Amino acid sequence: MLNLGFFELTLLGIIALIVLGPEKLPVVARTLGKWYGNIRRLQTRLKDELMSEFELAEATKELQAEIAKIRQSERAMKAQMQKLQRTLDEQYQDTAHQDPLQNKSYATADDIAQKNPRQAQKIQTTQTALNLPLANHWFLLGEYDKNRRLPVAPFLPNYTADTLLHNPYNHHD
Repeated sequence: MLNLGFFELTLLGIIALIVLGPEKLPVVARTLGKWYGNIRRLQTRLKDELMSEFELAEATKELQAEIAKIRQSERAMKAQMQKLQRTLDEQYQDTAHQDPLQNKSYATADDIAQKNPRQAQKIQTTQTALNLPLANHWFLLGEYDKNRRLPVAPFLPNYTADTLLHNPYNHHD
């Protein structure tokens, strides 16, 4: 703050001693010390608040930049999804307009059922599964996963909790 050396401080002390006197000098020194401490604390608090506001402003700018990047990627993803949907719609329209009788590898469900009944059963279950809505279907299991699943746990009655149904003293023979 102030660049006062030892000589300047000694000179100020002697002048204060002469002007104020030895009785008031300790009171004035204590009051000046309190003011100096309050000013230092105020200065430190103000500096900390300014630094926190500056850091908050920087964090806000960074957050806004990240939000802008996320929105940009969201727009890009939506554009890609719309493009993919248009492509799928075009392919669906192309396959819908084809005549199935001109396709040499086309076989009816009756032809498949006559040749291989098991394959006809698979086709039937697949078509049924494809026609069901996928609401509340968390995932679809493939054949490999279905074969690896554990069997359903057997029903085990709780004899201690259900005393009305399973009373050892009540015999109805």
